[in-house]
Amino acid sequence: MKKTLMILTAAVLLGVSSASADPNFQRGMGCPLPGNMPECRMDMMQHNLGLNDRQCEQMEDIQAKHFRLVSAERRKLMTFERELRDESLKAAPDAKKIDLLSEKIGKQYAVLARLKSTHLTEMNSILTPAQRDSSMRAMKEPMPVRGGCRMMMGQ
Repeated sequence: MKKTLMILTAAVLLGVSSASADPNFQRGMGCPLPGNMPECRMDMMQHNLGLNDRQCEQMEDIQAKHFRLVSAERRKLMTFERELRDESLKAAPDAKKIDLLSEKIGKQYAVLARLKSTHLTEMNSILTPAQRDSSMRAMKEPMPVRGGCRMMMGQ
């Protein structure tokens, strides 16, 4: 009896896990589970904004350029933050070095903010007025939350 129950349990678990491991399994807004999120994001933008093929190509180029620039700047930021953490955790932290690193971190955040602004301006420049309005509305709306509902914090 015990052996039969174990075999049955294993078979059920195997069946459930293989059904959920389907490579075409989708969730959320139709995006595949880990994988090609940039392509999925572009498909969603094309669908939601009604982008034509030329606009899609331009958007992909703009996003690739932005990703390259931001990645390099974020690496610098992480280096400064790591140095600040290491200096702060020393037995005798150097206040001048902490001030200098804090300043560098602030400047790095400013660089990232300018890159984001430039990126949004470039993206906006290839959209029609109606697409711009739709894009602005989408940016102002809250993002959907995993599971389809928001947690009630403190209520």
